[in-house]
Amino acid sequence: MTGVTLLVLVALPAVAAMAGSIRRLRSLAPALGAGAALVATALAGTLAVTVVVGGPVAMVLANPDGRAWTGLVVDHVGAIVLLLVCTVSAVVQAFARRYLHGDPAAARFAVAAGALTAATTVMVTAATLVTLAVAWTLTGVILCRLVGMYRPAPSAVDAARRTTRAVVAGDAALWTGVVLAVTVWGDLDLRHQGDAALGGAVGTVVACSLVVAAAVRCAQLPWHRWLPATLAAPTPVSALLHAGVVNAGGVLLVKLSPIVGAAPVATHLAFAIGAASVVAATAIMLTRPDIKGALVHSTIGQMGFMLMTCGLGLYAATVVHLVAHGLFKATLFLGSGSAVQRHAGHTAAPPAPRLAPARAAQVAVLAGVAAVAAVGVAAWLLPLHAGGVALSLFAVATAARLAWGWLRRHPTGGALVTVVIVLPGVAIGYLALVGAVTELLAPSLPASGPAAVSAWVLATVVAVLAAGALLLHLAPAVGLGRWRDRLYVAALSAGQQRTYTAAWGHPPWLVPTPRPRPVPQLEGARA
Repeated sequence: MTGVTLLVLVALPAVAAMAGSIRRLRSLAPALGAGAALVATALAGTLAVTVVVGGPVAMVLANPDGRAWTGLVVDHVGAIVLLLVCTVSAVVQAFARRYLHGDPAAARFAVAAGALTAATTVMVTAATLVTLAVAWTLTGVILCRLVGMYRPAPSAVDAARRTTRAVVAGDAALWTGVVLAVTVWGDLDLRHQGDAALGGAVGTVVACSLVVAAAVRCAQLPWHRWLPATLAAPTPVSALLHAGVVNAGGVLLVKLSPIVGAAPVATHLAFAIGAASVVAATAIMLTRPDIKGALVHSTIGQMGFMLMTCGLGLYAATVVHLVAHGLFKATLFLGSGSAVQRHAGHTAAPPAPRLAPARAAQVAVLAGVAAVAAVGVAAWLLPLHAGGVALSLFAVATAARLAWGWLRRHPTGGALVTVVIVLPGVAIGYLALVGAVTELLAPSLPASGPAAVSAWVLATVVAVLAAGALLLHLAPAVGLGRWRDRLYVAALSAGQQRTYTAAWGHPPWLVPTPRPRPVPQLEGARA
């Protein structure tokens, strides 16, 4: 019965999308899509409970030797991600019914959202490598359709063009790895990846192809420009991307973690791409004057953090970040319009009070000691993989930087005591959550192998970033204020995108030709 439930869950959004595409039912498409997504969410919750209690649920077509050649499987990881996909899709489609009410594109959005949800559920629950790759490509095709909803507007044409180029590049990398893997190992049953002869030259090429495909779909450098261009689509599209689309790279690397974890070059490549994207995208995000522009670059940076956890072999932390980011970032996008309306007309906040140099040095030293003590206490109470300790150091360093900004606005002893108490709590809570998820997902996740990036590498990256942040903060005092200004201008310029037109060499068949509109004639006017 559980296999039938899984099949109904996957088919329901697709059936609703096909029904909504019928001309006579087009006006009912938003209601059909939202209702199907809501029922799918309930079924996903039922499957999650079933998997936790009784183990994986499968609906596969198998060979005589018991290996699947196609089908769907929900294990512990798949149950969590499947619940995320259905929940975000249901909320976004319910929101879009009101947001796009009266918009001619409402029906197109509902149909595409249902199709995207169905394809994403297949990708998350795929039992074989080829099934996963087919679903991955299908989500890319639907994504290109979604971001170009408002054609022939130039911004929508440009968004579709950028997204199509990124999807083609990522799919080319993925299918290169899939074809090579199938040729050498056969179509892998993802439940028995360890049976293949992983590693070696072939395994390294396959793993690096998977990392590149994941980086492209996660909008990582240097393939990041497609995601900011999607802001040309309506806000529900930006929120829906967090239901297993922009974070699909994490899903791919977690599902294929035995292949990626067996190749040191691939894990280090994932870590390097993620670290570079974290720094660059976060710098751009801090300079963006618009809410959605800041949110989209924040997504790029956080997807980079997710790739870093994959490189460290901390796949449970990857799942935690994938789910948490998908939920809160979709919420932020859906609430961005209300935030703009609420703050419209408000006066700017007063400038932050400046601390005396001696007082600032004391606060900085105490905050740094608290951060280091937090990591030490957390590592002592919750012994984890060395990469987890270094990862907590990265998280606590980020929290310490935020606490420093808060202390500048509230330079009181009580605020300092609060920070000293909160920082250890953040570290302990984060590691406790990762540890609990590790225990929950243990049947579906491999342990981090020797190919994972060393914790010392992450510690070095954190130390370099901390030194750079301190240098930027002290730049005016040491005569480097001009360099800080140049860095700000560079980040501000990097966040700008031009909308291509025919004058800039855009293919003429993608440039909309304006249609002449009839000029209204006044009654009684002379010819």
